Amino acid sequence: MATKKEKWDGRSRPSNKAYDKGYERIFGKKEEEELKESYQQSKTNKKEREDYFKSKSVKQLLEEMDQEELKKIDERNGF
Repeated sequence: MATKKEKWDGRSRPSNKAYDKGYERIFGKKEEEELKESYQQSKTNKKEREDYFKSKSVKQLLEEMDQEELKKIDERNGF
């Protein structure tokens, strides 16, 4: 025997312009702003990384590495 589907009470989620405007106010613009902000931060981080590595020589970068990291690299390369 099939059960009858419950009827919508009309209060839990009104489907009208007020609902659409509220949804857009809460979720719409905020997401776009967050994406733009995140993108700008990513570009800033990338530039900082590029500037950091351009300013250092390979020798300086290796000297900054932790001795344990150098040992792990040597072990992987068979030195």
